[in-house]
Amino acid sequence: MLDNASYRIDMPEKWNGILIVYYHGYSEKPVVFDKDKPNEISSLFAYAGYAVIQSGYSEIGLAIEHAVPETEALRRYAIAKYGQPKETYVTGHSMGGELTMITMESYPNRYDGALPLCGLLEPTTWAIGRASAMRAAFDYYYPGLLPGPIGIPATVELNDALADKVLKALPGNPTGLTEMMALNGFKTKEDLAWGVVFATYIQRDLEEKIGASAMDNRNFIYTGGPDDNALNDGVKRYTASDAALGYLKSWYTPTGILLKPTLAVHTTYDPIIPADSVRLYADLVQRNRSADNFVQQYVKADGHCHFSDVETMTALDELIQWNHSGVRPDGGVVPVKAK
Repeated sequence: MLDNASYRIDMPEKWNGILIVYYHGYSEKPVVFDKDKPNEISSLFAYAGYAVIQSGYSEIGLAIEHAVPETEALRRYAIAKYGQPKETYVTGHSMGGELTMITMESYPNRYDGALPLCGLLEPTTWAIGRASAMRAAFDYYYPGLLPGPIGIPATVELNDALADKVLKALPGNPTGLTEMMALNGFKTKEDLAWGVVFATYIQRDLEEKIGASAMDNRNFIYTGGPDDNALNDGVKRYTASDAALGYLKSWYTPTGILLKPTLAVHTTYDPIIPADSVRLYADLVQRNRSADNFVQQYVKADGHCHFSDVETMTALDELIQWNHSGVRPDGGVVPVKAK
Protein backbone atom coordinates (compact mmCIF):
# COMPACT_ATOMS: atom_id res chain seq x y z
CA MET A 1 0.00 0.00 0.00
CA LEU A 2 1.11 3.56 -0.74
CA ASP A 3 -1.00 6.44 0.60
CA ASN A 4 -3.76 3.92 1.42
CA ALA A 5 -3.87 2.80 -2.21
CA SER A 6 -2.84 -0.55 -3.63
CA TYR A 7 -0.30 -0.36 -6.40
CA ARG A 8 1.64 -2.42 -8.89
CA ILE A 9 5.08 -1.86 -10.43
CA ASP A 10 6.28 -4.06 -13.29
CA MET A 11 9.90 -3.87 -14.37
CA PRO A 12 10.82 -5.96 -17.43
CA GLU A 13 14.06 -7.93 -17.44
CA LYS A 14 15.33 -5.79 -20.29
CA TRP A 15 13.95 -2.32 -19.59
CA ASN A 16 13.98 0.01 -22.57
CA GLY A 17 14.16 3.02 -20.25
CA ILE A 18 10.57 4.13 -20.86
CA LEU A 19 8.07 4.35 -18.00
CA ILE A 20 4.32 3.94 -18.63
CA VAL A 21 2.06 5.45 -15.97
CA TYR A 22 -1.35 3.81 -16.21
CA TYR A 23 -4.73 4.97 -14.83
CA HIS A 24 -7.55 2.43 -14.55
CA GLY A 25 -11.16 3.43 -15.19
CA TYR A 26 -14.26 3.77 -13.04
CA SER A 27 -14.59 0.81 -10.70
CA GLU A 28 -17.47 -0.10 -8.38
CA LYS A 29 -15.15 -2.25 -6.26
CA PRO A 30 -11.69 -1.62 -4.76
CA VAL A 31 -8.89 -2.42 -7.20
CA VAL A 32 -6.41 -4.78 -5.57
CA PHE A 33 -3.43 -6.16 -7.47
CA ASP A 34 -2.10 -9.70 -7.29
CA LYS A 35 1.62 -9.01 -7.14
CA ASP A 36 2.42 -12.60 -8.06
CA LYS A 37 0.37 -12.53 -11.24
CA PRO A 38 0.56 -9.95 -14.06
CA ASN A 39 -2.65 -8.24 -15.12
CA GLU A 40 -3.66 -7.33 -18.65
CA ILE A 41 -1.95 -3.94 -18.69
CA SER A 42 1.31 -5.09 -17.14
CA SER A 43 1.44 -8.06 -19.48
CA LEU A 44 0.87 -5.86 -22.53
CA PHE A 45 3.36 -3.08 -21.79
CA ALA A 46 6.01 -4.84 -19.69
CA TYR A 47 6.24 -7.66 -22.21
CA ALA A 48 7.24 -5.05 -24.79
CA GLY A 49 10.03 -3.76 -22.56
CA TYR A 50 8.28 -0.86 -20.80
CA ALA A 51 8.20 -0.33 -17.06
CA VAL A 52 4.58 0.02 -15.89
CA ILE A 53 3.12 1.52 -12.72
CA GLN A 54 -0.54 1.38 -11.66
CA SER A 55 -2.34 2.73 -8.61
CA GLY A 56 -5.57 1.13 -7.40
CA TYR A 57 -6.65 4.46 -5.83
CA SER A 58 -7.83 4.76 -2.23
CA GLU A 59 -11.50 5.11 -3.17
CA ILE A 60 -13.90 3.57 -5.65
CA GLY A 61 -16.18 5.16 -8.25
CA LEU A 62 -15.38 8.67 -9.43
CA ALA A 63 -11.95 8.71 -7.79
CA ILE A 64 -10.45 11.68 -9.63
CA GLU A 65 -9.74 13.72 -6.51
CA HIS A 66 -7.55 10.95 -5.07
CA ALA A 67 -6.26 9.16 -8.16
CA VAL A 68 -4.05 11.95 -9.49
CA PRO A 69 -2.03 12.70 -6.31
CA GLU A 70 -1.80 8.99 -5.43
CA THR A 71 -0.48 8.12 -8.88
CA GLU A 72 1.98 11.00 -8.70
CA ALA A 73 3.21 9.67 -5.35
CA LEU A 74 3.62 6.24 -6.97
CA ARG A 75 5.61 7.74 -9.85
CA ARG A 76 8.00 9.38 -7.41
CA TYR A 77 8.31 6.16 -5.42
CA ALA A 78 9.09 4.14 -8.55
CA ILE A 79 11.78 6.60 -9.62
CA ALA A 80 13.37 6.56 -6.17
CA LYS A 81 13.47 2.76 -6.24
CA TYR A 82 14.38 2.03 -9.85
CA GLY A 83 15.96 5.22 -11.15
CA GLN A 84 14.99 8.06 -13.48
CA PRO A 85 13.50 6.82 -16.77
CA LYS A 86 14.65 8.17 -20.11
CA GLU A 87 11.05 8.99 -21.05
CA THR A 88 7.66 8.85 -19.31
CA TYR A 89 4.23 8.49 -20.91
CA VAL A 90 0.81 8.50 -19.28
CA THR A 91 -2.20 6.51 -20.43
CA GLY A 92 -5.51 5.14 -19.17
CA HIS A 93 -8.91 3.82 -20.17
CA SER A 94 -12.29 5.57 -19.71
CA MET A 95 -12.12 7.61 -16.47
CA GLY A 96 -8.44 6.76 -16.69
CA GLY A 97 -8.36 8.67 -19.97
CA GLU A 98 -9.77 11.68 -18.15
CA LEU A 99 -7.12 11.25 -15.46
CA THR A 100 -4.53 11.05 -18.23
CA MET A 101 -5.58 14.47 -19.50
CA ILE A 102 -5.64 16.00 -16.01
CA THR A 103 -2.11 14.72 -15.49
CA MET A 104 -0.93 16.04 -18.85
CA GLU A 105 -2.45 19.46 -18.18
CA SER A 106 -1.15 19.57 -14.59
CA TYR A 107 2.35 18.09 -14.92
CA PRO A 108 3.49 18.63 -18.52
CA ASN A 109 7.16 18.82 -17.56
CA ARG A 110 7.08 15.35 -15.99
CA TYR A 111 5.77 13.54 -19.06
CA ASP A 112 6.78 13.16 -22.69
CA GLY A 113 3.33 12.36 -24.05
CA ALA A 114 -0.17 11.10 -23.31
CA LEU A 115 -2.40 8.34 -24.68
CA PRO A 116 -5.99 8.70 -23.42
CA LEU A 117 -7.97 5.61 -24.48
CA CYS A 118 -11.79 5.86 -24.75
CA GLY A 119 -11.34 8.80 -22.42
CA LEU A 120 -13.88 11.15 -20.91
CA LEU A 121 -12.36 14.35 -22.29
CA GLU A 122 -15.33 16.64 -21.78
CA PRO A 123 -16.11 18.54 -18.54
CA THR A 124 -17.48 16.21 -15.88
CA THR A 125 -20.51 18.48 -15.58
CA TRP A 126 -21.36 17.65 -19.21
CA ALA A 127 -20.99 13.91 -18.72
CA ILE A 128 -23.08 13.86 -15.54
CA GLY A 129 -25.66 16.12 -17.17
CA ARG A 130 -25.97 13.66 -20.05
CA ALA A 131 -26.39 10.77 -17.60
CA SER A 132 -28.95 12.79 -15.62
CA ALA A 133 -30.98 13.52 -18.73
CA MET A 134 -30.98 9.85 -19.71
CA ARG A 135 -32.09 8.71 -16.26
CA ALA A 136 -34.87 11.34 -16.05
CA ALA A 137 -36.15 10.38 -19.51
CA PHE A 138 -36.15 6.71 -18.54
CA ASP A 139 -38.25 7.48 -15.47
CA TYR A 140 -40.75 9.32 -17.67
CA TYR A 141 -41.32 6.25 -19.82
CA TYR A 142 -40.78 3.57 -17.17
CA PRO A 143 -41.85 5.15 -13.86
CA GLY A 144 -40.91 3.31 -10.69
CA LEU A 145 -38.80 0.65 -12.40
CA LEU A 146 -35.49 1.92 -11.02
CA PRO A 147 -34.71 3.20 -7.51
CA GLY A 148 -33.99 6.89 -7.02
CA PRO A 149 -32.50 8.74 -8.77
CA ILE A 150 -32.04 10.71 -5.52
CA GLY A 151 -31.49 9.25 -2.08
CA ILE A 152 -30.76 5.67 -3.13
CA PRO A 153 -29.59 3.64 -0.10
CA ALA A 154 -26.16 2.03 -0.34
CA THR A 155 -27.79 -1.36 0.28
CA VAL A 156 -29.76 -1.26 -2.97
CA GLU A 157 -28.21 -3.55 -5.58
CA LEU A 158 -27.41 -1.75 -8.84
CA ASN A 159 -26.10 -4.69 -10.81
CA ASP A 160 -26.56 -6.99 -13.79
CA ALA A 161 -29.74 -8.43 -12.30
CA LEU A 162 -31.30 -4.97 -12.30
CA ALA A 163 -30.10 -4.41 -15.88
CA ASP A 164 -31.83 -7.69 -16.85
CA LYS A 165 -35.01 -6.41 -15.21
CA VAL A 166 -34.79 -3.23 -17.26
CA LEU A 167 -34.09 -5.18 -20.44
CA LYS A 168 -37.22 -7.29 -19.97
CA ALA A 169 -39.34 -4.20 -19.31
CA LEU A 170 -38.21 -2.19 -22.35
CA PRO A 171 -40.62 -3.72 -24.94
CA GLY A 172 -43.56 -2.84 -22.68
CA ASN A 173 -43.36 0.78 -23.86
CA PRO A 174 -42.46 0.78 -27.58
CA THR A 175 -42.56 4.59 -27.80
CA GLY A 176 -40.28 4.92 -24.81
CA LEU A 177 -37.89 2.29 -26.16
CA THR A 178 -37.64 3.98 -29.55
CA GLU A 179 -37.13 7.40 -27.96
CA MET A 180 -34.49 6.22 -25.49
CA MET A 181 -32.54 4.39 -28.20
CA ALA A 182 -32.59 7.44 -30.47
CA LEU A 183 -31.75 10.00 -27.78
CA ASN A 184 -28.68 8.17 -26.59
CA GLY A 185 -27.52 6.67 -29.89
CA PHE A 186 -27.65 3.12 -28.55
CA LYS A 187 -27.37 0.27 -31.03
CA THR A 188 -28.76 -2.44 -28.75
CA LYS A 189 -31.36 -2.76 -26.01
CA GLU A 190 -28.66 -4.34 -23.84
CA ASP A 191 -26.58 -1.16 -24.08
CA LEU A 192 -29.60 0.89 -23.04
CA ALA A 193 -30.45 -1.35 -20.09
CA TRP A 194 -26.90 -1.46 -18.77
CA GLY A 195 -26.34 2.24 -19.50
CA VAL A 196 -29.31 3.49 -17.46
CA VAL A 197 -28.36 1.28 -14.50
CA PHE A 198 -24.77 2.49 -14.67
CA ALA A 199 -25.97 6.10 -14.81
CA THR A 200 -28.02 5.41 -11.68
CA TYR A 201 -24.98 3.99 -9.90
CA ILE A 202 -22.94 7.06 -10.77
CA GLN A 203 -25.65 9.37 -9.38
CA ARG A 204 -25.64 7.47 -6.09
CA ASP A 205 -21.84 7.44 -5.99
CA LEU A 206 -21.69 11.21 -6.40
CA GLU A 207 -24.44 11.88 -3.88
CA GLU A 208 -22.59 9.78 -1.30
CA LYS A 209 -19.28 11.56 -2.00
CA ILE A 210 -20.67 15.09 -2.09
CA GLY A 211 -23.58 14.81 0.33
CA ALA A 212 -25.94 16.35 -2.22
CA SER A 213 -27.55 15.43 -5.53
CA ALA A 214 -25.75 15.92 -8.85
CA MET A 215 -28.88 15.23 -10.94
CA ASP A 216 -29.38 18.08 -13.40
CA ASN A 217 -31.48 18.19 -16.58
CA ARG A 218 -33.14 21.57 -15.97
CA ASN A 219 -31.91 23.11 -19.22
CA PHE A 220 -31.68 19.92 -21.27
CA ILE A 221 -33.78 19.92 -24.46
CA TYR A 222 -34.46 16.38 -25.62
CA THR A 223 -34.07 15.98 -29.37
CA GLY A 224 -33.55 13.23 -31.90
CA GLY A 225 -36.40 10.86 -31.13
CA PRO A 226 -40.01 10.46 -32.32
CA ASP A 227 -41.56 11.62 -29.02
CA ASP A 228 -39.42 14.66 -28.17
CA ASN A 229 -42.21 17.16 -27.60
CA ALA A 230 -44.13 14.95 -25.20
CA LEU A 231 -40.94 14.04 -23.38
CA ASN A 232 -39.81 17.64 -22.97
CA ASP A 233 -43.25 18.60 -21.65
CA GLY A 234 -43.57 15.69 -19.25
CA VAL A 235 -40.10 14.80 -17.97
CA LYS A 236 -39.25 15.68 -14.38
CA ARG A 237 -36.68 18.43 -14.15
CA TYR A 238 -33.83 18.29 -11.62
CA THR A 239 -31.36 20.95 -10.48
CA ALA A 240 -28.00 19.93 -9.06
CA SER A 241 -26.90 21.45 -5.78
CA ASP A 242 -24.24 24.15 -5.73
CA ALA A 243 -22.00 21.75 -3.79
CA ALA A 244 -22.34 19.12 -6.49
CA LEU A 245 -21.67 21.56 -9.30
CA GLY A 246 -18.62 22.89 -7.49
CA TYR A 247 -17.26 19.39 -6.98
CA LEU A 248 -17.80 18.40 -10.61
CA LYS A 249 -16.22 21.62 -11.82
CA SER A 250 -13.13 20.90 -9.75
CA TRP A 251 -12.97 17.23 -10.82
CA TYR A 252 -12.74 18.18 -13.60
CA THR A 253 -12.94 21.00 -16.15
CA PRO A 254 -10.42 20.63 -19.00
CA THR A 255 -8.18 23.54 -19.93
CA GLY A 256 -7.29 22.40 -23.46
CA ILE A 257 -3.72 23.57 -22.88
CA LEU A 258 -1.27 20.88 -23.99
CA LEU A 259 2.50 21.26 -24.09
CA LYS A 260 3.34 17.69 -25.11
CA PRO A 261 2.09 15.23 -27.76
CA THR A 262 -1.32 13.74 -26.93
CA LEU A 263 -2.97 11.01 -29.00
CA ALA A 264 -6.59 10.23 -28.11
CA VAL A 265 -8.13 6.97 -29.35
CA HIS A 266 -11.81 5.97 -29.39
CA THR A 267 -13.96 3.23 -30.83
CA THR A 268 -16.40 4.38 -33.51
CA TYR A 269 -19.34 3.24 -31.35
CA ASP A 270 -19.03 3.70 -27.60
CA PRO A 271 -22.31 3.47 -25.64
CA ILE A 272 -20.75 4.93 -22.47
CA ILE A 273 -18.50 7.75 -23.72
CA PRO A 274 -19.49 8.64 -27.28
CA ALA A 275 -16.60 9.39 -29.60
CA ASP A 276 -18.14 12.71 -30.63
CA SER A 277 -17.82 13.94 -27.03
CA VAL A 278 -14.13 14.52 -27.75
CA ARG A 279 -15.02 17.27 -30.22
CA LEU A 280 -15.28 19.74 -27.34
CA TYR A 281 -11.72 19.00 -26.28
CA ALA A 282 -10.52 19.31 -29.85
CA ASP A 283 -12.14 22.75 -29.97
CA LEU A 284 -10.52 23.71 -26.66
CA VAL A 285 -7.01 22.84 -27.83
CA GLN A 286 -7.57 24.76 -31.04
CA ARG A 287 -8.74 27.87 -29.20
CA ASN A 288 -5.81 27.61 -26.79
CA ARG A 289 -3.28 27.20 -29.60
CA SER A 290 -2.44 23.66 -28.54
CA ALA A 291 -3.80 21.92 -31.63
CA ASP A 292 -0.30 20.93 -32.75
CA ASN A 293 -0.12 18.69 -29.67
CA PHE A 294 -3.44 16.88 -30.10
CA VAL A 295 -4.53 14.14 -32.51
CA GLN A 296 -7.62 11.94 -32.35
CA GLN A 297 -7.78 8.51 -33.98
CA TYR A 298 -10.35 5.72 -33.99
CA VAL A 299 -10.61 1.97 -34.24
CA LYS A 300 -13.44 0.28 -36.11
CA ALA A 301 -15.15 -1.41 -33.17
CA ASP A 302 -18.34 -1.36 -31.13
CA GLY A 303 -18.26 -1.10 -27.36
CA HIS A 304 -16.58 0.83 -24.56
CA CYS A 305 -12.78 0.57 -24.75
CA HIS A 306 -12.87 -2.40 -27.14
CA PHE A 307 -9.31 -2.09 -28.42
CA SER A 308 -7.11 -4.98 -29.42
CA ASP A 309 -3.60 -5.27 -27.99
CA VAL A 310 -2.21 -4.60 -31.46
CA GLU A 311 -4.26 -1.39 -31.79
CA THR A 312 -3.16 -0.19 -28.36
CA MET A 313 0.51 -0.88 -29.01
CA THR A 314 0.31 0.71 -32.46
CA ALA A 315 -1.10 3.88 -30.91
CA LEU A 316 1.61 3.89 -28.24
CA ASP A 317 4.30 3.46 -30.89
CA GLU A 318 2.81 6.39 -32.84
CA LEU A 319 2.93 8.57 -29.74
CA ILE A 320 6.53 7.72 -28.97
CA GLN A 321 7.62 8.28 -32.57
CA TRP A 322 5.78 11.60 -32.56
CA ASN A 323 7.76 12.64 -29.50
CA HIS A 324 11.03 11.51 -31.06
CA SER A 325 10.53 12.96 -34.54
CA GLY A 326 8.29 15.94 -33.91
CA VAL A 327 6.02 14.76 -36.74
CA ARG A 328 2.35 14.50 -35.80
CA PRO A 329 0.54 11.29 -36.78
CA ASP A 330 -2.47 11.68 -39.04
CA GLY A 331 -5.97 11.73 -37.66
CA GLY A 332 -8.24 8.88 -38.70
CA VAL A 333 -8.03 5.15 -38.13
CA VAL A 334 -5.24 3.69 -35.96
CA PRO A 335 -2.84 2.45 -38.67
CA VAL A 336 -2.47 -1.20 -37.74
CA LYS A 337 -0.33 -2.94 -40.33
CA ALA A 338 -1.95 -5.84 -42.16
CA LYS A 339 -0.46 -9.22 -41.44
